[in-house]
Amino acid sequence: MASAFGHASHGPALRGHARFGALPPTRRLAVAGQAARYLGAVSILLVGAVHAQQYYEAYFYAVPTIGTLFLLSFIGAGVVGVTLLAPVRRLGQPLGDVILVLSALGGIGIALGTLVSLLISEYTPLFGFMESGYRLAVDLTLLFDGMTTIFLGFFLLVFAQRLLRPSTLDDGR
Repeated sequence: MASAFGHASHGPALRGHARFGALPPTRRLAVAGQAARYLGAVSILLVGAVHAQQYYEAYFYAVPTIGTLFLLSFIGAGVVGVTLLAPVRRLGQPLGDVILVLSALGGIGIALGTLVSLLISEYTPLFGFMESGYRLAVDLTLLFDGMTTIFLGFFLLVFAQRLLRPSTLDDGR
């Protein structure tokens, strides 16, 4: 049946999406894990973007230690995010897998580190700096740190389950 745009309403692209439910549960989990990897990559890049904005436009570069940490968070988040988006498995599965795991752990470390630091600075000075109140940058940091941790944590759980579960090819079936 043709739509108002002259295309079949159930073209090949849509049929591919409809078949997602027909995939075996292990394959669906793998697809969900990869989606979490990419969503985690975008989330950590957004964490870095907030830190870059605060460093350059909110003048955190002038705050000793905290400014340096904001810059390092921006750089680290950029490296981790780009690595998670890159096709690193083309380097070979063992090396690509190690790179992905280390990148996901690095992303979680950056996210939890900034989250904990932010929460501490709300109640007590951290390196001589104390945050006062919630503003948009703080709210976005909390949101993106949480999303990064959840998405990349899920990716790692799916990845670990894949490593621990023997495949049907490995056991001779």
